[in-house]
Amino acid sequence: MLAFFARHLTQPHVWRIRPCAEALRRGYVRLRIRPGGEAECDVRLPAASGLDLLLSDGRGCVAPAPAEFAFEALGAIRGGVAVARLAFTSLRRAALRFGDIVVFPEGGKRQTRRYRKQVEASRQWGVSLDGALVSAHPELIEGWSDAATPAQAAVGAATRALRIAVALHLYYPELWSEFESMLLRFGGPFALCVSLTPESAALGPRIAGIFPNARVRMVENRGRDVRPFLLMLEEGWFDSCDLVCKIHGKRSLGGGRFAVFGDVMRRAALLDLVADAGRVEAIVGRFATDPRLGLVGPRRFLSASTAERPYDIFGPSRATAERLACDIGSPLTDEVDFFEGTMFWAHPAALEPLRRLGLAERGFAEESGRLDGATEHAVERLFNHAARAAGYTVAAASVD
Repeated sequence: MLAFFARHLTQPHVWRIRPCAEALRRGYVRLRIRPGGEAECDVRLPAASGLDLLLSDGRGCVAPAPAEFAFEALGAIRGGVAVARLAFTSLRRAALRFGDIVVFPEGGKRQTRRYRKQVEASRQWGVSLDGALVSAHPELIEGWSDAATPAQAAVGAATRALRIAVALHLYYPELWSEFESMLLRFGGPFALCVSLTPESAALGPRIAGIFPNARVRMVENRGRDVRPFLLMLEEGWFDSCDLVCKIHGKRSLGGGRFAVFGDVMRRAALLDLVADAGRVEAIVGRFATDPRLGLVGPRRFLSASTAERPYDIFGPSRATAERLACDIGSPLTDEVDFFEGTMFWAHPAALEPLRRLGLAERGFAEESGRLDGATEHAVERLFNHAARAAGYTVAAASVD
């Protein structure tokens, strides 16, 4: 730390980045850098109202993009103070590092604290904006293009052999284009089952125009993505299917969170599970060769508690989760896990314990913006438990 501070204090090339309107709307700014004299590369940085970013370029090189943001060079004193705050306060945990180029927030205490927490969470999940996964897959920030078509996607033997349903819950209508592009690369036949809230109801005709055989269900805005899925499950939408892939338009915007972090989390889960024909074939093939496999989720979002390493994965949802587990007939133990974000592949029979509870019509309160502690948060933590209670195993998959 002292070496970092000394180097940047003697060379305080610190710049302030203030996102422009277009970058704020999109949720990130584009920047071309050359860290430590290495090859140039493009990076994407979070953009939010009320928060500037400071960039200490060390021996690196930065190419401004005026259309994206205002770019201001700080003087030696202000730059030195900024670098000192980075070195000796909790800001260091909020820093994004691209070689010797360091980016950190500047703003109000509450805003910078939220930013830091999201940077820390993204590191924990392996989806940091300065990490290898995002570098190798820029679509995690920018989204998937519509370059691929069904004719270009290879259909694997496992995908052809099994009857597959895709259950998509879409609250944010602006995300449909992304899902449309991704589903067109699925690589094989599938039954598309979509739940829409009043906020996204106008998408119905557009979905039917692209996927004429899709089943679309209108739902109240209750239970987030969990209740609509349970409605389909309880109504028998997946009874004729061998597998169902549960996905949804997660954005994680509550509590003042930054859109780009939620977008990266959503797309990382989709990348691991369904983003192209190769991923679909690999996961479907695992089910085809292992009849006891009941559920597969994204490894990076697996949260677990074991007897050797106990961890409270339930939080405010514990009492509800414990009650529901007893209703299933399989009380919780020290060994429990779940996939954060509630996206996974499953054998419908592995979800039968949850189906029998009949929660969809009676178990969910009106949407109130709670970040945890509601029924949907408890059920999210019980999908793996229910699969095991039904006699199936649970596995994880990921793109490295």
